[in-house]
Amino acid sequence: MATELTPEQQAKDARAEKIAFMIIGAILAALVGGFLLKGVMGVGLVALATVPVIYLLLVIMAGGKG
Repeated sequence: MATELTPEQQAKDARAEKIAFMIIGAILAALVGGFLLKGVMGVGLVALATVPVIYLLLVIMAGGKG
């Protein structure tokens, strides 16, 4: 059974998807920038800094139940 989405729901899903791609793009850009500036150590620093951000995003997606 396929459920039909209303135009509002489709717009909301499209906006959420666009934001997710922007976040992924920003993380990748930060990793590349870290590598260009400090080499492998820069990638590690950026990766370490994104851990709390990923945790917060997961908490938000779960409905704020952390």
